[in-house]
Amino acid sequence: MKKMLFAILCMAPLIGFAAPMTNDDVIKMVKGGLGDATVIRAIDAAEPGFDTSPDGLVGLKQGGVSDAVIQKILGKKSKPAVACVECGTVTGIREINKPGHATGVGAVAGGVLGAVIGRSVGGRDHRTAGTVVGAAGGAVAGHMIEKKAREGHVFEIGVRFDDGSSRAFMQESHPSWNPGARVRLVNGALAPL
Repeated sequence: MKKMLFAILCMAPLIGFAAPMTNDDVIKMVKGGLGDATVIRAIDAAEPGFDTSPDGLVGLKQGGVSDAVIQKILGKKSKPAVACVECGTVTGIREINKPGHATGVGAVAGGVLGAVIGRSVGGRDHRTAGTVVGAAGGAVAGHMIEKKAREGHVFEIGVRFDDGSSRAFMQESHPSWNPGARVRLVNGALAPL
């Protein structure tokens, strides 16, 4: 008898460390065939850890939980759900043409090449005019070629965060997710959730 009493006293502190009851626990009891009265008594006896957000309540209903049990869960003081402020949903992806920006290197190189060609095409009598026209034409052509070579695409990704805010992010490569995908902001960049 003393041994049994000792064992009960030793286990008593462990009861206080039981994990709070969650929505998944309630769904498990309902799917296990327990009636509403039994599930409600278990809810009354448990430490609450329920998700009473709209998604949490819909999950309970889809799990086969009755309205009476859901009402009991709503009546229990639950711990507030911790929101992921860095988490959000992709609302759209848009490809944007990024115009090329010339640095002047193309214009200089084109001007030099154009001047050499213009001088040789201008012949003996018109070398100066050929050089000037060739340099001007070469500079314009070199500028345009450099701009075209630096063109590209960027992708604008719209994200609506769980706190209700929205932001757009630019990315050089095509994103690996589609609208509706869940993402997380990590060090200023988007990552799959």
